[in-house]
Amino acid sequence: MTAGNINKVIVISFAQRFHLYVHAVALLLLARGLSLVQISLIESIMIFTIFLMEVPTGILADRLGRKWSIAASTFLLMCAEFIFIFARSFEWYIVIALLTGTGFAFASGAVEALVYDSLPADSREDAMKRAMGRLNSYSQIAFVIAPVLGGFIIGDARVENFIPAIALTVVALCIGLLVCFTLREPAASSSEERPGSLSLLRTGFALLAGNRRLRRLAMLVVFSTPFTATLVTTLAPPYLVQNHATPFVVGLTLSLGSLLAVITQRYAWKLEAWLGQARAVALLILLPGLLYWLLAAATGPIATVLLVTFMYGANDTKAPLFSAYQNALISSENRATVLSLINMFASLFIAMGAPIYAALAQTSLELAFVTIGAVIVGSALLLRVYRLPQAD
Repeated sequence: MTAGNINKVIVISFAQRFHLYVHAVALLLLARGLSLVQISLIESIMIFTIFLMEVPTGILADRLGRKWSIAASTFLLMCAEFIFIFARSFEWYIVIALLTGTGFAFASGAVEALVYDSLPADSREDAMKRAMGRLNSYSQIAFVIAPVLGGFIIGDARVENFIPAIALTVVALCIGLLVCFTLREPAASSSEERPGSLSLLRTGFALLAGNRRLRRLAMLVVFSTPFTATLVTTLAPPYLVQNHATPFVVGLTLSLGSLLAVITQRYAWKLEAWLGQARAVALLILLPGLLYWLLAAATGPIATVLLVTFMYGANDTKAPLFSAYQNALISSENRATVLSLINMFASLFIAMGAPIYAALAQTSLELAFVTIGAVIVGSALLLRVYRLPQAD
């Protein structure tokens, strides 16, 4: 069951990432009359929805099963993409953001919980680093293929060219939904006697409050977030166009960045083995902040394309490692709930930060990049990332 479940989750994650137009969605929304602030507001509504729905969906995953949570996630994302074909007003984009946010919330804790519980009981933490690295890298492959293929479909980014790209995205999600129904619930999470919702929530908060290592890991996840989605969907496309990159080059840049992320996500555990845990984590958290500062100073298509490519490839390299660290400290019965609590706080932080950075970008994209970099580096230093606590 281990390999079968993980392979199926890889296919589902691939389908959820196979967005043929997301690399140029900011250009589409700008062409439909929205401002950068409105686009960022849509993103913030989506993220705030994730924040609101994280804990309820995490509890549902622990009570009803991770399989059905992943299926619900894929279905809601498919519905949102279908509506996108016909949406023409800011209000409809808000509806799409609500559906998308709820869909992401259903998956955020459930996927990691299902993968971890599907692994053999011995050496799960090390196995999780490899499994999540493999899952994240294959998911990134979808975003290697999609922008290039989508770039040919979208062409010169006229509004009507986006419709077939969105329709094919719906088809990919439909295939992913069918695969969801073939998942098997791990034995560790399929007990008939499940804790009540309030019990799961109380236990989750108690664990975060009482376990120093888990609490520090959670704070690092939240406050040093590299705002990758904001970079990819909102800030990078207009910045690259401002530096004389064509819409096709924008898609190619993000595709190459995703290809690099395939490698960095897959082999993050080797970097940890080489540098040691504390040094590897410090490097992987501080690097995105430093790269934002470099991007603020860069000019011209070559420099900005190279930097955005490297940033997108390196921004989330720490994710497989942190996934393993966190899951090793959480019991199976409330795994999705605790992971959702952590993701809830991360979503709130992103929801508050994204519109601020977009407002700064209205004045100066360079100012937005400098600010994001300062927040990442400052948070990492304040939390003393170089002194990651050992297990309690």
